[in-house]
Amino acid sequence: MSRGWTAEDVTELKEHIGTYTLATIAKNMDRSVTALEVKMKRLGISSTKLQTGFITTGELARILHVNRRTVKCWIKNHQLSHIKKVTRSIRTFYFIDPVAFWEWAEQNKDKVQFSNIAPHALPSEPEWVGKERMKEHTYKLTKKRSYQIWTTTEDEQLLEMRKKGMTYKDIGQILNRSSVSVARRYERIRTDD
Repeated sequence: MSRGWTAEDVTELKEHIGTYTLATIAKNMDRSVTALEVKMKRLGISSTKLQTGFITTGELARILHVNRRTVKCWIKNHQLSHIKKVTRSIRTFYFIDPVAFWEWAEQNKDKVQFSNIAPHALPSEPEWVGKERMKEHTYKLTKKRSYQIWTTTEDEQLLEMRKKGMTYKDIGQILNRSSVSVARRYERIRTDD
C-alpha cells in the first residue's frame, strides 16, 4: 500500500530537486524513484532544468555564438557566477542566472562580442547592451576570440596565406586571432606535415 505525501514531504522534495539525484532523494525519503517521478509530474516540476529559471552553459554559448568551453573557461578563470546542479539521474549542469551574466558581462566587455547576440535573446537585457551592440556595428569592432579551437578551414587558410608571404600579424587580423596564436599554430601544423 502506498504511503501518502505530507506537506513536509513535498517541501523536502522541492528543496532537494536539482541538488541531489533522484536516487539519493528517494533513499533519504524512504520512497522509490518511481514514486518521486510520479509526484514530480503531478506537481509540475518534472523538468529539473526548467525548474531553476536559469540557463545552462550550452544554452548561453548558443545565444552568444561561442564555444561551450569558452563559457566554462569564463566560469573557471574569470569568475562568471554559476550554480552546479544535478538533474534527475546523474548528469551535472552548470546553470547561470541571466541577470548575473549581464552584471558579469558589464565588467568584462572585452570578452563578449555583443553584436553577435540577437536583441533580447537573453532575458532581462540591460540598456547598455544595445549601446555596446550599436558601437560594435558602427565602428566595426571585433573582439579577439579567446579559447577557440582551430578549424581545418582556418588551418588551410593559414597555410595558404603564409605561402603568399603574409605576416602573422596580418593573418591574425583576418582570422581574428592574435599574431602569437597564429605563429604557434603555424609551427604546429607545419611540423605535422
